[in-house]
Amino acid sequence: MKKHFSFLLRKETVLSAVLVILLLLGGFFAVSCGSWDIETDQVLKVLLVKLRLLSGGVSDVETTIVWDGRMPRLIVAFLVGFSLAAAGCIMQGLFKNPMASPGVIGISSGAALGAVIAIYLGLAARSLFALPLSAVAFSMLTLMMVFAIATSRGYTSISTLLLAGIAINLIFGALTSFVITLSTREFDVGRVIITWLMGDLNNRSWDHVHVVFSTTLLAYVGTLFFVKDLNILMIDEETAANLGVNIKLARNALLFLSSLQTGGAIAVSGIIGFVGLVAPHIVRGLIGPDNRKLIPIAGLLGAVLVIYADLFVRLVVKMDLKVGILTSLMGGPFFLYLLIKHRKRFEYL
Repeated sequence: MKKHFSFLLRKETVLSAVLVILLLLGGFFAVSCGSWDIETDQVLKVLLVKLRLLSGGVSDVETTIVWDGRMPRLIVAFLVGFSLAAAGCIMQGLFKNPMASPGVIGISSGAALGAVIAIYLGLAARSLFALPLSAVAFSMLTLMMVFAIATSRGYTSISTLLLAGIAINLIFGALTSFVITLSTREFDVGRVIITWLMGDLNNRSWDHVHVVFSTTLLAYVGTLFFVKDLNILMIDEETAANLGVNIKLARNALLFLSSLQTGGAIAVSGIIGFVGLVAPHIVRGLIGPDNRKLIPIAGLLGAVLVIYADLFVRLVVKMDLKVGILTSLMGGPFFLYLLIKHRKRFEYL
């Protein structure tokens, strides 16, 4: 009895319960509130009918708003937040750095460039899947480029990997700006690109859900196979090698899975910054560094952050503020806090 009670009071159990409650509350407000408020019983009726758990007539207008408008947006927000936070956990674990995130080695900027090119060339207008495929492909291409630069004689230097990522970030950022400059000649195309780069969840559909659900599920399941290796790699590579960890395979696979999650998330939402930095750091401080618990719980916190940021810009702010702008406004000061907190660890030459 005591052991059972002790389990219920574990930090990770309490934190998970709190996050699930917050997700349920956020989900309720997301599907019931908006410019067209819908009664709770009608929302539940629409959901039950669409899930084939209830038969009966429902309003076509309310069905369209709830099921085809708000539900896809809510699910996309959840999956994007989960993916970015999970990718951030992997990056911070591999690099042993609390300030690491998917953007560190250029994955985010690569995915952004791929998506922007797809929009500019008109591919995104012809097929919904062109933009996600381009974003994921460029995130993978970025990963291969960074690894090719950082690898010599079969050995990949972590410090070189980070420096290569910074260089790729600068190059791809400049190329993205160049494409934006070209797109300004066509107002509609330029407006779409600018809006997308700000991080936007407007007009998400079930097709967007299918895209990000596929990348999130595939990457998370793959991560489960390497999560123990990640825990050992966080100690040091010599210990990992002595314990039989295939360091090269584990590191490459984890980076691949991180880029897959990041590319899939960016493909459907645009640039939503700092979620992959903030969520893992907060959860690690509360429950510790064990990635078997850290990754799923940080993923839940990332989902909470994105869902509530989207609720704020949709229900509270009266102007057309984008989700990515709000997360950057929240995450920027947090990043500065981390810099100040850890500055004593830095070496000055």
